[in-house]
Amino acid sequence: MRCVAIVLALCIFLPGCTEPVGETDIFHGEDLPTDDPEYDISEFSLIKPDGNMTNLSDYEGQVLIVSFIYSRCPDVCPVVSSNLRWISQELADDYETNFSIVSITVDPWWDTQNVLGQYATERNLSWPHLTGDVAALEPVWESFHVGLQTYVNESAGNESNNTSGRHHPDYLVDHSTATIIIDKEHKQRVRWNDLDWEPTLFAEDVQQLMDE
Repeated sequence: MRCVAIVLALCIFLPGCTEPVGETDIFHGEDLPTDDPEYDISEFSLIKPDGNMTNLSDYEGQVLIVSFIYSRCPDVCPVVSSNLRWISQELADDYETNFSIVSITVDPWWDTQNVLGQYATERNLSWPHLTGDVAALEPVWESFHVGLQTYVNESAGNESNNTSGRHHPDYLVDHSTATIIIDKEHKQRVRWNDLDWEPTLFAEDVQQLMDE
């Protein structure tokens, strides 16, 4: 028995026998490091469909869900928007008081405030859909690790373009992104990749951050 006790005591102090401090997986989505400057959020000032500006400080003291979409997206974006609408209804008592949602375009060349307003109205989405010029959006995309490339249709005979400059009106957007939940202190805390959404578990992550 004495040998067993010694072995157990050693295991407590040996590396790998316990969960490292600060690395506990506490969310259903991907836990993000709060002490990594790569995840610091740049303050933004973007345009809502009604023409007014909004910025991060407008959501002081709230948990904030940030998604990245574009109005002509044929597949993932409508699904994410539908999931977020479900979240707003499932947590209706806290919506717009203890947590809010914003969607930010990755296609400002097409997504004017009027286009995004129509997008939200057609899908019964009650939160702001934000746009702006590329100079205003690029720091936001960078803060949230949005990978973005635009391509013109092959029939146009042009090569792919980056995020600057003018674009042929018939182009496609390829973006790798996610929906991010940030806490009341505006730290990125949870990342849900667009193809990994589970709305009920996402709602639990939002609730956990509201309870902190």
